[in-house]
Amino acid sequence: MNDVIKDLINQYEQKGDFNYATVTDNMIAAAEEKLGVKLPEQYIDFLKEYGHGGIAGIEVMGIGLTGRMLFVDTTLEYREDDLPDNLVVIENVDEYLTCIDCDTEKIVSWDFSGYIKEDYDSFDEYLMDQMNSAIENL
Repeated sequence: MNDVIKDLINQYEQKGDFNYATVTDNMIAAAEEKLGVKLPEQYIDFLKEYGHGGIAGIEVMGIGLTGRMLFVDTTLEYREDDLPDNLVVIENVDEYLTCIDCDTEKIVSWDFSGYIKEDYDSFDEYLMDQMNSAIENL
């Protein structure tokens, strides 16, 4: 995760925006094994630094304070609705899901009709854009 993102978070974070769950390499390995994917380093950095959450109303799925892997549970749930196995859900936007394509590390939107749209080239690009948009609307 780049320093610009960390600076934005430090500037705009309010109490409770992130849960700061303790995330270990073993937890990441277990999540990857359960999902059958390799998570991008940028997302792993986010998980280890912040756990779960976001600023200004953004909520990036991560790991709960009890160690529950929210992104794993949600991804497995939507795989029952034909979410492709290479996608990992990081945000539920109701009419579509924002996902990491673990084959390309791009961020994509997936809807229940099976439509996939590439949105960002990386997790950091996604997070930066989402935070800047949310901050503009404060």
